[in-house]
Formats: sequence, structure tokens, C-alpha cells
Amino acid sequence: MNHIFIRSLPVVAMAMGDKMGVKVRIQGSQAMTDGNTIYLPVLPEGDDSTWILARGYLDHEAGHVRHTDFSLPEDTPIHKALSNILEDIRIEQAMGGAYPGCAVNLRNLAEHLAQEGAFTPSVNKPEQLFLGWILTDCRSRVLKQSALSPIAEKARKALVKRLGAVLVDQTDVLLKRVEGLSTTHQVHTLAREILDLLRQAQCQPSEKASDAENEKEAGQPASDSDQEQPGQPSPPTASTSDSQRGGASGRTGESPRSEDAPSGVDKDALERILRKDPGSFGDLGQMTAEALQAASDQAIRDNGLESMTGLYPGEQLAREVTCGNPPDLYQVRHDTVALRSKLARLVQASRLKRSCAGRVGRLVDHRTLHRLPTGDPRIFRRKESKRSVNTAVIILLDRSGSMSGPRMDLAKKTVLALADVLGTIPGISVSTGAFPGTDNAVVSLTPFGRTAAQTRENYAMTADGGTPLALALGWARVHLAVRQEPRKILLVATDGHPTNPELVKALLERLKAEGVELMGLGILDQGTTRHFFPRHRTVQSLNELPAAVFEMFQEALTE
Repeated sequence: MNHIFIRSLPVVAMAMGDKMGVKVRIQGSQAMTDGNTIYLPVLPEGDDSTWILARGYLDHEAGHVRHTDFSLPEDTPIHKALSNILEDIRIEQAMGGAYPGCAVNLRNLAEHLAQEGAFTPSVNKPEQLFLGWILTDCRSRVLKQSALSPIAEKARKALVKRLGAVLVDQTDVLLKRVEGLSTTHQVHTLAREILDLLRQAQCQPSEKASDAENEKEAGQPASDSDQEQPGQPSPPTASTSDSQRGGASGRTGESPRSEDAPSGVDKDALERILRKDPGSFGDLGQMTAEALQAASDQAIRDNGLESMTGLYPGEQLAREVTCGNPPDLYQVRHDTVALRSKLARLVQASRLKRSCAGRVGRLVDHRTLHRLPTGDPRIFRRKESKRSVNTAVIILLDRSGSMSGPRMDLAKKTVLALADVLGTIPGISVSTGAFPGTDNAVVSLTPFGRTAAQTRENYAMTADGGTPLALALGWARVHLAVRQEPRKILLVATDGHPTNPELVKALLERLKAEGVELMGLGILDQGTTRHFFPRHRTVQSLNELPAAVFEMFQEALTE
């Protein structure tokens, strides 16, 4: 079992939300982003290549969410494709500068895709050849993704044969500006300049190419009139731009030879570059998303949905779903005063270290000296060591449509009471959440480090939606994985009717294997909670809560 993969990807998803302000959700079977949230499919655990794809995709799309202006329009399909390639490089450069680990993840992703042939253009498709050269050349030069350099060199040589050395060199000069781009608008502007350069070459009379070739064969340089347009700066010659390119990118001395680099322009190739829709070629995000979706679909076909337990549905603020009045905390405390005192005494008793007699020791227990005449050597005082109560508790509240009416009212009071009672016991850290929120997210009610009194308003919610317990378990799994407490308890307050029960059972087994103690609190559930939680109780009213919870926690807090 690859424990790193099991926990890391959902933890990364949560951390990106906390540190970068980027929402990430791992659910379903599709990888995508809507400009605000990144969605990953549920992925097989323990697959190294899938890990590379997922980490790279997260960092890449996070860069778009943080740095890309999605409101700018693209002029044509080729402008869209070229702008996307340049924007990918710009945002990855920004992410790598802010988070060095992202540069490593993105480099690994590019190398993986290169090995799969994703960046290798077809020599018979000029539009792919043009985009493939720009993509691999700029990535290897700007992002230091050296594995793409051989692809860039081959693509350049093939492109020179179609467009001529002069036009390729002129394009290369413009590409030197990629490293300094700082906005999406600048990216779109540079893409237009590159395409305008191709359009100018397309509009030039075809005789110019033959004239230039004749002058070259005669040993004379092309005339200024052939190289310049009125009011336009003189574009660099092939030899000059090759020298500049060599100084900028470390490829000095690699200017194409005359037999490999004709100066004539294939107008048909230019027409195809400017008019043909290149599709998704060069779109790193789209290529990675398709690979992730294929990996998810294949794993589900091979092992079933219940094997896909690396879920993370994301988190939602309570104020986005709350309505009405929250439970009365004072009344809740009055109804659960017995539970508070019982649990406090229970924890206090669990901390006591009782002395007992042993065969060896440094102090004699005078109470056991009467054993000496019988030959019993257990006369030394020895203290039993007991594990202190150092526990993280997460309580999940089911707010699905089936919990409407009395169930929801009782469930809200129950979870608020538990958060209030457990939060006052030294050594216990408690957090609560409700499910489902919008798009199956978990609604944070009382986070770790806050009290029930501080978050009482978050419990003003109604029942709505389905019962995606599996996704809520994935959320709890991630939050428990990053806690430092040696003991971890998960309690679910539900009516016991989750969607996809087999996946729920698989996730519960995962949690159990990872050392999480599981409890189910049935809310008017007619006993169905027992099918998922061996340690369970059912309550019909708030008055039954103290006895039910005390019985479940008695063994957990003192064993």
C-alpha cells in the first residue's frame, strides 16, 4: 500500500485551498476547472504515473486560477492555441517562482507527457509543427524543462524546411520576450504579433523568395528593399538571429545549413497554420485532464468504484448555506449537563495512575509485606502508566433531505452539544462539519481551535440534498491525517441512509486501517446505522444523548 499517495493528494488539495486560496475537489471522474475550482477525478491509489499527472495538473490549473484573466477573447483558433501555450508557460513560471515545489512537479509532468509523445508534432501538419516548436522551445528555455529540448530541435529543423530560416528566426526573436511576460494581455498581444509576422510573409509575392535565393547563390545579400517594409523595423537576418538565439539559449553554432534550411516559404503551410484549427494540441491542461480521466475510468473498470477512496469534496463556509435560527446553546447545555459531568469524571479517572505491587522496584510497598511469609515476591511499589487523553474528534452532521423535520432539529442540537461538551475537556480537540453543501462540499461548522459558543450561528441550517457520506468521510480523513494527536475519533450523526453504501463501507475500512476509531450516532434511524458502524447508538430525543454518547466514549477515552 502506497501510504504517501493515499494521504498526500487529498491533503495537497486541502493545503492548496488553505495556502493558495484555490478550491480543489476530488470527486467524480472528470478533471476540469471552471476558473474558480479545480476538479480532479477519483484516482487509483499507488500509481506513480497517476501521482505525477495529478500533482502537475493541480499546480498547473492553480496557476491559471491565480494568474490568468479568463475574460480576454481569442481572435482565431490558432490565436487561441498559441496564446494558451504562452500563457501556460507564463503562469508556470510564476508558480515555480512562488512555490519551488511546483516547478519540480510541473517539470516532472512535462517530462512524463514528453515520454508519452504528447508534445511530438506531426511533420505533415504544419500547424502542429509550428505550435510544437514554440511549446517545446520555450518550455526548455524558460522553464528549464530540458527533456523537451530534443523535440524542440527536431521541430525547428522540420519547420525551417517549410517556412524558411528567415521567418523562423524572426519568430524566434519575438519568442525571446516570453520570459518577461507578466499578464495575460501581454501574452495575447505577443501571440498576435507572431501571427501578424506569418501573415506578412504570406502576403509577400512568391518571387521574393526566388530572388533572395538567386542572390544568395550569387554570393550577394538580399537587398534592403526585399527585407524591409516602409515604417517597419528591419527584421534580423538569418545569421544575425541565429547568433542572437545562440547567445540567449545556449544553442550557438546551430544555425541551419543552406541545404537543410531553405529560405523560401511554403505558402500552403502558412495558410494551414493560420487557418487550420489545431484542436487541443499543445494544451497541457487538456492533455493532462484526459490522461487523468482515462486512469480513473480504467481503475473503476478494473477494481470497481469502491476501490476509489482518495476523495476530497472541498469545504464550504457555513454562512453560504445557513438560514433560520441556530439552536439555543443555553438550552442545549441545560439538557446535556449530565453528559458534561459524566465525561469530565471519565477523563479525570482515566488520567489517574494507580500504584500496584511488582516483583522488582526501588520502593517497598508496605501494604504488601504480609506476602513475604508466603513466598510472594510482589512487594515493590510500581505505578501503572496510562495513556493520557490526547484525542482529535471530528463529528459529521448529516443534513440531507431525509433528515428534515424533527430529525434535523435533533441532529443540530446533538452535534452542537457534543462540540460544546467535548471542547471543554482538556486533551480533546474537536471539529464538526455538515454534509452536503453546495456541489457535495462539506460545510465547516466548528473548526479545530474554535468553540461551539463562537460558532453557534453556523448551526442554523435546514435539511437539503442527498447523502454523500463517502465524500464527507474523505473530508474527515484528510483533516484527521494532518492532526498530531495520537488518537483520532470520527463520529457520524446520520439517519443511516447514505448514497453508494459500498463505497462508504470501503472508506470506513480505510479509516479503520489508518487508526481512526469510528462511531455512528443514529438520529431516529430505526437501527440502520449499525450496518456501517459497529460502535453505534440511536437517539430518539436530546434527553437520550448523554447516555448514548457516554457509552460510546467510555471505552474510547479510557482504553
